[in-house]
Amino acid sequence: MQLKMSKKIKVIIIIPSFNGQNYLQDLLPDLVSDEYQDFDLDVLVVDNNSSDDSVAYIRDNFSQVKVIVNKKNTGYVGANNIAYQYAKEHKADFIYLLNQDTEISKGFLQPLYDFAKNNKFGSLQSKLLLSPDKNKINSLGNVIHFLGFGYSSHCGEEDNEKQKITTINYSSGAAVFISMEALSRLENLFDETMFMYLEDLDLGWTLQLLGYQNYLIPDSVIYHKYEFDRSIKQVYWFERNRLWVMLKNYKLVTLLFLFPAGVLMEIAQLFYAWQHKYLKQKLKSYSWLFSLSQWKILRQKRKFIQQHRVTNDRFILKQFSGKILFQPLESQSLKIANEIFDLYFKIIRLFIFW
Repeated sequence: MQLKMSKKIKVIIIIPSFNGQNYLQDLLPDLVSDEYQDFDLDVLVVDNNSSDDSVAYIRDNFSQVKVIVNKKNTGYVGANNIAYQYAKEHKADFIYLLNQDTEISKGFLQPLYDFAKNNKFGSLQSKLLLSPDKNKINSLGNVIHFLGFGYSSHCGEEDNEKQKITTINYSSGAAVFISMEALSRLENLFDETMFMYLEDLDLGWTLQLLGYQNYLIPDSVIYHKYEFDRSIKQVYWFERNRLWVMLKNYKLVTLLFLFPAGVLMEIAQLFYAWQHKYLKQKLKSYSWLFSLSQWKILRQKRKFIQQHRVTNDRFILKQFSGKILFQPLESQSLKIANEIFDLYFKIIRLFIFW
């Protein structure tokens, strides 16, 4: 993509926030002092009805930061969708989604812009390192398992600083630079039914279906105060959204090929949920997914993506993984499951030509 230079390019950084004053005190001072000559930069915080003093703190200390205050908690998805509409109204060329629990490195946007001005793309992920352990990796791009799971690649490994620009399945929503051109067919940035978790997986998959690739840009570095234990407990959101995205994005004939593995995975997930006292959340995800009202919405969303897709499932599945290689989840049972599902995945890919 060659950018038109008749006007100065506009980038909007979007920060969804909920009770995030302690995080924003670390993030915003560095963010507003980070200056660029090649493009105009705005910072937008969308507050999800925080009960702390986040909004007052921003308004009192950072007058250059735009704040939108929601009257209720619309989740990560709702906050970003509101910001996306703002970006369209203000004719942004690119948006950069940034979690409130992050810290920036100086000039982090420049490598993203340098790539963006000469290349067609959907999204670009910054290299995510952990904080405070800043020599360890949080994500070098995220991976999609063929049964809808998503995970951060190389999480917990030491950073050797030798990464190169490469294609990835999807960009983590914690630090992602997105082309507004690639989003032009989408009414919303994220699927509004998802509320939180795996919405970035769905977006990355959707962008691939629409003919755009996602990339890791390792020279852009963000530090993430990531807490795995905080997110893994959200079984309800992970499970319903995982199945929702699969049912929406795959062709029907692909879903038939995946059905045996899907059933086996559901049995394993039910056992895991029972074992770890998450069974109620897992069953609640089924209740939501298989309700008549949700199936009507699913049919509409399937129709849209299947009509507009330009990439076939054969290509998509070549990018996906048959294994979950995520350090915080490592166990003997996962190793066994990985071998079984990976073998099944390799076999069915031989037959999928559509």
